[in-house]
Amino acid sequence: MLEKGSAKLDSSKPILYFHYAGLTNIGMIRDHNEDAYKLPTDDEAGTLASKGHLYVLADGMGGHQKGEVASAVTIETVNSEYYTIVTPLESSDPVEAIIEALTTAIEKANNQVMNATEGGGTTIVAAVLHDDSLVAMNVGDSRAYLLRNSELRLISKDHSLVRRLVEVGKITEEEALTHPRRNVLYQALGQGSDVDIHISSEKLQVGDIVILCSDGLWGEVTEPEIKNVLQDAPSPLAAAKQLIDIANASGGPDNITAIIIQVSNEGPSRASVDLDDTQPSLPVQRPDSDSSPKN
Repeated sequence: MLEKGSAKLDSSKPILYFHYAGLTNIGMIRDHNEDAYKLPTDDEAGTLASKGHLYVLADGMGGHQKGEVASAVTIETVNSEYYTIVTPLESSDPVEAIIEALTTAIEKANNQVMNATEGGGTTIVAAVLHDDSLVAMNVGDSRAYLLRNSELRLISKDHSLVRRLVEVGKITEEEALTHPRRNVLYQALGQGSDVDIHISSEKLQVGDIVILCSDGLWGEVTEPEIKNVLQDAPSPLAAAKQLIDIANASGGPDNITAIIIQVSNEGPSRASVDLDDTQPSLPVQRPDSDSSPKN
């Protein structure tokens, strides 16, 4: 689905518009989809302006019902808790407030997953964009990348066995791609009360593209392929569709989900188009000199 939003900066900075899309696909092998994602919606416009644009993606584990329940509970809990906890981001540096609120929201989701499922779990990757600030947080192996100046950079951290083996020098990056235990995680929501949340923050620039994705995408689509699609696709929605098609063409052994956010200094030239009709599209906020963010 194509959705669009904008962020109003102070008078000394350009206005940044966030053009975004999210898509999920069952893949070629699985008989159900345990991935879930949530995007900002049009009925939150005032909230988004003051509290940031939150994007959440979860990849459930533990079987048909357990995985689906875990990912669904996670995206809804994180979204609700974040916007309840966070105060309007009116300071010059909102990153600390975003981190505190999003950490608490993810910890609450962890407890909710444990209560809602017995043995179920889920990864999570979430990002908040506000003005020119980006905060990305993850647990598990769903990823966040930032594309800037033709360089694709991983800004999340995989909580997986093979990533740990790479970090300590036991295996190479190339060996990790085909390691028989590459899907084994040592951190996920719903698997215990202590959660190790990886946090990263960036200052956004015009032209940046952020992608959040499940391992069904990054496990089948190489980073050079991801970069090329993000650079060449005419829109975030087109990019998401192309990446899912590539993952499926590579075998599609898992569910595939992507959220893509493009940072621009231009508002959209035409109305957004919904392909899956799961949420209404978000009209652009066109700032004027008299407007101020609402709580």
